[in-house]
Amino acid sequence: MTVELHTQHPPHYHLALALGLVLGTLGTLGMTACADDAPVGAETSTGDTTGTEDTGTTTETGGEDMDTGDGDGDGDGDGDGDPVPTEITVGGEVTDFFTMMGIEGATVSVKDMPGFETVSAAAGLYELMGMPPSTEVFFLIDGNEAEYWGGIRPAHLPADDIDDLQLGQISNQLIDTQLNILQQQDPTVMADETKAVVIVRLLQPTATGASVTFDPPPPPGTSYGVDAEHSPLLDSPLIESSLLPFWVAFNLEPDDVGGAYTVTVDHPVRECTVLHPVFPTRARYVTLLDIDCPPPP
Repeated sequence: MTVELHTQHPPHYHLALALGLVLGTLGTLGMTACADDAPVGAETSTGDTTGTEDTGTTTETGGEDMDTGDGDGDGDGDGDGDPVPTEITVGGEVTDFFTMMGIEGATVSVKDMPGFETVSAAAGLYELMGMPPSTEVFFLIDGNEAEYWGGIRPAHLPADDIDDLQLGQISNQLIDTQLNILQQQDPTVMADETKAVVIVRLLQPTATGASVTFDPPPPPGTSYGVDAEHSPLLDSPLIESSLLPFWVAFNLEPDDVGGAYTVTVDHPVRECTVLHPVFPTRARYVTLLDIDCPPPP
């Protein structure tokens, strides 16, 4: 599964072009250069597919308690005394990480929660009704294997309805492009489609210098970080690029239950938290893990 690249540009240009577009939209891997205390979008959307606007976003960071209480006795935070919702409606878009366009016909379901399933409509729009509020879930996006790898997207559902939770998939073409670049460092590198992929993403792209520890350690030739020149570096544990603030492990043995792998992220001056420390992996699925590394107070 390899795409030949006929170009005069250096390898890191193509990664920046392909993944830069990926990272530049909410719900993708986070290209936008943000302030130290401004996390990149995490599976969210404001309806702006350009990724240039961040005003009024609803960011799924996973570190927030949605039921903080407001003194009126209902615990819903709005001060009106209404009862806490027992069911919410969750909706948004399914988008292609590279083109940023909506994906029609993708199946959206929730792991270990039968009955919550739909197929994305025109422009990738989806909606799931009757979901439990203030709950950790793992969305599964699949059903279109001819063009995309499946996606596993963790989320902490809010206490109330949400209509801008953006889910994404990585295309076969983008996987091939990444593989081609890595093969220029080591021609023996291959992608096994019976195995799983995990992407570790920094929510704050200025948290460069972060080091990822993946346990058990991935074998040589099955992981990479991104260096300060925005180039993928095979077998590196470091995230040194603010443009492409992520680390990737591939050819992992699937673990549908979760718990087979642990991830920790260390930073010279910041405390980093894995928002979903127990996560599943599946064959030919990409699991996205968000890391919160806020600046020191």
